[in-house]
Amino acid sequence: MGEGVFIHALESFYRRRPRWTRPSIHACELDPRLPGRLDRSDRRLTVRCRRADFLRVRFGRPFDAVLANPPYVRHHELNYDDELLGEFDRLAGRRLSRMMNLYGLFMLRIASLLGPRGRAAIILPAEWLNADFGVPLKAFLLERNVLDGIVHFSHRVMIFPTALTTAAILLLRRGRAPCESIRLSRAEDAGSLSSKTLRDARRVRAEDLSPTRKWSPIIESDAPLQTAHHRLGEVAACSRGIATGANDFFVLRPSKCRELRLSSRDVRPCISRARQIEGPRLTGQAMRRLIASDEPLYLLSPRQMLSPAVQAYLGEGRRRGIDRRYLPSHRPVWFRPEERKPAPILIAVFARGDFRVVLNSAGALNLTAYHGIYPRNSTAAVVKSLHAYLCSPEGQRALSAQRRIYGGGLYKLEPRDVEAVELPEALWRKLS
Repeated sequence: MGEGVFIHALESFYRRRPRWTRPSIHACELDPRLPGRLDRSDRRLTVRCRRADFLRVRFGRPFDAVLANPPYVRHHELNYDDELLGEFDRLAGRRLSRMMNLYGLFMLRIASLLGPRGRAAIILPAEWLNADFGVPLKAFLLERNVLDGIVHFSHRVMIFPTALTTAAILLLRRGRAPCESIRLSRAEDAGSLSSKTLRDARRVRAEDLSPTRKWSPIIESDAPLQTAHHRLGEVAACSRGIATGANDFFVLRPSKCRELRLSSRDVRPCISRARQIEGPRLTGQAMRRLIASDEPLYLLSPRQMLSPAVQAYLGEGRRRGIDRRYLPSHRPVWFRPEERKPAPILIAVFARGDFRVVLNSAGALNLTAYHGIYPRNSTAAVVKSLHAYLCSPEGQRALSAQRRIYGGGLYKLEPRDVEAVELPEALWRKLS
């Protein structure tokens, strides 16, 4: 129920239609303060508000309609036991990701409560359309044939001011014919909804929406849906950058290395910040410019036989508690970073337009601002061909089809998103 926004909207709706039959309304709310506000309002509709968790209530009846704005609660803040989560696994017909946001469970519960010809409208973050935890949700909606439409808000607006995420309205309907299409629509902002109609929405067949694909790019694009052919992951691996757990200790400026008298054999060149790379190629000359600018770009990687200088610096790290931080404390040796070869191609994790793809001619390691792409055929000509494709308009479109979209026009790629990028047949053969 929250602060009763939907209920007040319904009051206003039926006040303008005095001859219409009034519905009875059932609401749930955990906050004990909020139902009291509703009781003091001028109500004409019958409202029963349960002070209970919506996911646990046994209503004993289906509903003709459900309106919802589910709470946004990340998986690590949930405190539901395995028994309840198991119930939702059975409801979905598959094991759900335990990294699912709370609103995903609300979505499943709402779908299960709809009676014959029942409808639902749910406003929620759009991240589930592209996230891994959304795959079983999409599969459930398609299998049950309850997905009637999606209205996707522009990523340029913040519908939820407190969350850096885009928003979507999910429309569900029971009793859909097996051959009915699904309507996909875009909205620039909340104000444009008043003039929006789904009659002119784009229609797609359910069989053309794969649960494993990202749906936001499909909704945003007017291009016909195409079946994927070859994926980058068939011919290359993509890995996250090295996570140190304490960049301020493990990543050193050249001046700091000189001050500590560290040998060049105890550090390795790395890219620690996205802005350190300006163009499509990282060259030795570019690295020398960064060194001259005293950028933090030396990753502490001590030899097996620790030098006195390294031992002194590690002692400082212990005094600062670096060895007790989460990542260092979970490594076999707290001060040794994970072993990694320099990636031939780097790709930025975040972007606000095209994703930066870099040919790593300098052979530098990369921290978490970039992912590393490792072609199985790593000859210079093949690597350059893949890099050229990913930088091209065609390659950027393929990357955009896999991106995750956050509020404010921020895009993100995970390693498996990069591996899902489609490749042209000729390039795939060259890389194979």
